[in-house]
Amino acid sequence: MSITGRLDGGDLVLRRTVPASRMRVWQHLTDSDRLAIWYGTYAGDPASGVVEVTMTAEPGEPSTSSFAIHACDPERLLTVSSALGDQVWKLSLELEGGSDGAGGAAGDLTHLALRHHDVPADMVEHIGPGWEWYLDRLVGAVTGSRVPGMDVWDAEYMSRAPEYAALAG
Repeated sequence: MSITGRLDGGDLVLRRTVPASRMRVWQHLTDSDRLAIWYGTYAGDPASGVVEVTMTAEPGEPSTSSFAIHACDPERLLTVSSALGDQVWKLSLELEGGSDGAGGAAGDLTHLALRHHDVPADMVEHIGPGWEWYLDRLVGAVTGSRVPGMDVWDAEYMSRAPEYAALAG
């Protein structure tokens, strides 16, 4: 498989087309129970501007981080940030196309763009495959199809690291 990510300045941008309504995709980004299927859970009131996210998809002890919510335009845009180690990760998820109804229309397609802002060049080869994996998990969760596990991490995702390293030069 080839990579889907591209660099836009210092930002890493990955895209997916999801056969579902914007509402359905949005629910998998913002509802803790649905988020748990592919990423992790959150606690707290999003209206406060901060939630505690516990990442549960990766092996080992789940880790919890505070995520600040910078922008939330339902079914359109979610921008969050979190301090991870000595870095701040700022992420924007933008949805386009697709219907805005709960049921969606036959043939509904929602276009998702994930923008990881200001990725250090030496981290692109690690971060890119990770987002490929998480976005494939999101698509699987939304559509009810396969949600890739760690059993395919090395063969299907880390094998893309050299292509991501080449992006960063």
